[in-house]
Amino acid sequence: MGELYLVGMGPGNLGGLTLRGREVLAMAEVVIGYSTYIRLLEGMGLLAGKEVVRKGMTEELDRAEEALGRALGHSRVALVSGGDPGVYGMAAPVLELLEERGFRRADEGVGLPGRFLLGEKEVRLEVVPGVTAANAVASLLGSPLAHDTCLLSLSDLLTPWPLIERRLHAAGMGDFVVVLYNPQSKRRTWQLRRSAEILLGYRPPNTPAALVKSAYRERQEVHLTTLEGLLEAEVGMLTTVVVGNAQSRLYEGLFITPRGYALKYDLETGEALPGEVPGRALRRGNG
Repeated sequence: MGELYLVGMGPGNLGGLTLRGREVLAMAEVVIGYSTYIRLLEGMGLLAGKEVVRKGMTEELDRAEEALGRALGHSRVALVSGGDPGVYGMAAPVLELLEERGFRRADEGVGLPGRFLLGEKEVRLEVVPGVTAANAVASLLGSPLAHDTCLLSLSDLLTPWPLIERRLHAAGMGDFVVVLYNPQSKRRTWQLRRSAEILLGYRPPNTPAALVKSAYRERQEVHLTTLEGLLEAEVGMLTTVVVGNAQSRLYEGLFITPRGYALKYDLETGEALPGEVPGRALRRGNG
């Protein structure tokens, strides 16, 4: 029986790779991934002596096919994703491929790891989580994601733009902190500006925003701005954009979204504010 591991490699540095990720890469016989991710792993010294298969940016289905085929050939395969494989990563195409091919569960478990069977073909599948871009950039900014957060990709390669716009309106209406993945490319040059225009319909122009390029990599850049500033921002596929909610603020070069303690407690004394009871639902702001 072959083994297929979907490995999240985090932001792209050795310190951001989980211990389980290192273990799986160490025992893998074949490592498959987008060429940039392979180059980063080689720079960490993790691919010596392994068969390496490099694929292009838009070849996700090819990567999934290749990885499953190698695993069904009784190899131990690691298919790598930047960040986390379950967040805009390779977990979905692999699972969809198993479903489409008619694989059935060969064990009585729920979730993963698990064994999947089709006739005489059998593969063990495990998803190895990684630090997704939202978490990586948040650690560089301070605490922008301390309250309810929405992740959105601005790439319309697989999602129609009208649907992305509806989701942006919903995020703005719900006052979510918004993290934008894939904000711009050489072909897509207007989506970030349009996204900012939509969100400006729900929150002030001076709402804190941030641009983080290549988090935890050699060419890392961190830039604080405002929602209005995003109208003129120049970014690329290596940049992640964060837009605060109505309570977000900047402090000493940091991006803070309050968790809400100041609504319930006196932060100097730690005592509950009048009308508030520790452990009970918040009353302030309920009308």
